[in-house]
Amino acid sequence: MLTSCINYMMILFHGSVTMTTVVLNVKIDGELKEKLRQYAEENNENLGTATEKLLQLAFQVAESADEAGVSEEDIDSQHTEEEASPLTPKEIKALRKILKKKK
Repeated sequence: MLTSCINYMMILFHGSVTMTTVVLNVKIDGELKEKLRQYAEENNENLGTATEKLLQLAFQVAESADEAGVSEEDIDSQHTEEEASPLTPKEIKALRKILKKKK
């Protein structure tokens, strides 16, 4: 698996308050890094800024889901129906044959 490291360090100034962001080394698949690079380029951002922006968005979405009381089970089962078709006479006959052999 191809991996790449993303390194970034940013210092943001907000009025008299200084926020510093630490260096983060992350091993990711090469294709994912390419997608991130393209995203950053399309939004006129560097890799570090794009990565931070997407991570913050992911955490906001997760927190919103938690606050709404939504669980994975709720999401996974929404608007889905299990399709169950009845067994054909041929399948029933085959099952009976298998069950007889086990006795």
